[in-house]
Amino acid sequence: MMAKGEEALERAMYIIRKGNDIMKNTSRKILTALTAAVCILSAGACGGGSRPEAPASAAADTTAAETTTTTPPATLKEEDKEAIEEIETDLPVLENKTVRLLANFDLNPAAGKPKGVALEMFESKCGGKIESILCSWDDRYDKLATMVLGDDAPDMFSAEDLDIFPGKVIDGKFQSMDNYVDFDSELWAPMKHVNDMFTIRGKHYIGATSTDAGVVVIYNKKTIEENGLPDPVQLLEEDNWTWDTFYDMMSKFCSRPDEKFGIDGWEFENAFAVTSGVPYIDYQDGKLVSNLENPKIVNVQEYMLNLKRNDLPVPKSEYAWSVHPEKIASGKTLFYPQGTYVLFEPDNKAVFGDPEDVMFVPMPRCPDADAYYLPSIIKGFSIPMGAKNPEGTAAYLDCCMICRDNEKVREIEEKQVFEDYGWTQEMYDMLLKTREITEAHPVFEYFKAVNEDVYGCVLNPSKESYNQGTPWAQTVEEIKYELQSYLDTANEKLDSLVN
Repeated sequence: MMAKGEEALERAMYIIRKGNDIMKNTSRKILTALTAAVCILSAGACGGGSRPEAPASAAADTTAAETTTTTPPATLKEEDKEAIEEIETDLPVLENKTVRLLANFDLNPAAGKPKGVALEMFESKCGGKIESILCSWDDRYDKLATMVLGDDAPDMFSAEDLDIFPGKVIDGKFQSMDNYVDFDSELWAPMKHVNDMFTIRGKHYIGATSTDAGVVVIYNKKTIEENGLPDPVQLLEEDNWTWDTFYDMMSKFCSRPDEKFGIDGWEFENAFAVTSGVPYIDYQDGKLVSNLENPKIVNVQEYMLNLKRNDLPVPKSEYAWSVHPEKIASGKTLFYPQGTYVLFEPDNKAVFGDPEDVMFVPMPRCPDADAYYLPSIIKGFSIPMGAKNPEGTAAYLDCCMICRDNEKVREIEEKQVFEDYGWTQEMYDMLLKTREITEAHPVFEYFKAVNEDVYGCVLNPSKESYNQGTPWAQTVEEIKYELQSYLDTANEKLDSLVN
């Protein structure tokens, strides 16, 4: 999922790029100064980062300077507390009970907000507490470096943005978790295939407790019905929600004279690529690998080029490189790919239409792929170098794993989704379905997780066929040698890493 800060920065990059052709070789580094201005203009967009699961945390006000939480904590209903207390565990009571989390969100939601069940278990069973050290999304790594240098390292750091591994591990910011988390245990077995993807020579650097689809396709049911189009939910049930049906629906809906377009948003292009089962940059056998010329990526790019040539996407260049989710509600745009986090924010959800009309499905399936692949994100944390209480972090992660498939916990979370977020049963069922699909065959995109050079080399060029109609072969010739040079350097550092 693209964080809000990332989305604002990307928009700024595109605006400048269209005014200056040499932008294609410009690193993200020179755009740092733009971020603050974009944040101001986008009303706090840089408070982003991945959203926790539905009943978990409230986002922090990240326009403020670093703080430690002092707000009254949320509480669960008494019957829910009792249900959690009845869950049998062998969790230890912690000697060091305080776990310090550095993040742009608070795991301790304020009074009146729904409390996470894993947090309740951590407090009641382990005697622990989470102390959240809040900072802006953009400042989190600078703050981490400052704290580590001052021998004041936090114990937990969110891994949900998928930018820790392997780049920040190579830079020495995070430590192996294997001395504290038993990834080979029965408790962690459901996530072993995921956590083993984030290893260097057998050592784990991320404790992922669940996966989720980073991007889903949001739409308005009323618009679907009024235009005589098939129900995407029904297509999914029939295993017919594919690239082909997705394209066919947009082509029937779109009308340039009526300013009706098939798709809008900032999160489609990279998320769609992963449905092929292949990311642009992969991590295989301890090496970072470029897939720019992989036939599956070539097919992805050809598909997106056809979207552009047939005038199906909202032409961002004609809208000052801005996006317009409100056109979903007005029936002018058919699909809006974005993370499900937006649907947990009532004001944002209302942008897409009346509550009973807003719905989503996963990204469409690639008809030629050997499985149903979705753009994947994780819920989980890493342990920074110098952490004083890694055992506490491990205990919290164990609580998350105990809760993740527990039926009593599922019932509590389901009530929270309905009562606190106004979801329908149909939406909740679809959320579970997307998580099921994602966890079966997770695919992670690594170009955002190596370094800024790799990020800048891939991000905008990978979108040029969709946004500008540039043939992929031309883009590949422009960037492949530069990209490979960056990957070679990163792989050399991987080889020399002592873990």
